[in-house]
Amino acid sequence: MDIKYQNEVSQFDCDLTKFKEVELESYRWTFEDINDTRNFEPIYINDPKRKQDNCLGFALSFFTKKEAGINRLKELTLNKEKLFKKLGTHISSGVLNKSDGIAGEPDNIKHFDFFVYRDVELKDKFTVLESIA
Repeated sequence: MDIKYQNEVSQFDCDLTKFKEVELESYRWTFEDINDTRNFEPIYINDPKRKQDNCLGFALSFFTKKEAGINRLKELTLNKEKLFKKLGTHISSGVLNKSDGIAGEPDNIKHFDFFVYRDVELKDKFTVLESIA
């Protein structure tokens, strides 16, 4: 299956062979309204002025643990209150299925990148849990 933004991703030397389909409960920063268009768009789409230097800017960031997602957002926004307006104000959870896309391996802070397949809508699979901001 093709991933969303396949044309943009293919402009980079990007090895996606380590990305795999998963069945996994995951957590993501969102805004209070789960239907906010920014919730499930990659950073290079939400912030087109951002320098595009690798393909991961077209992936979505997720966490395998709720606390890891909350802690990371608090770290990034420490002394940068306005950053919440770009990254999100809440933590949401949902299950990613094999038919949704491909995931990279989680890192030491339980974060992983996820390339969504074309025509997949994740907003219907996620529920806002709580405010972080």
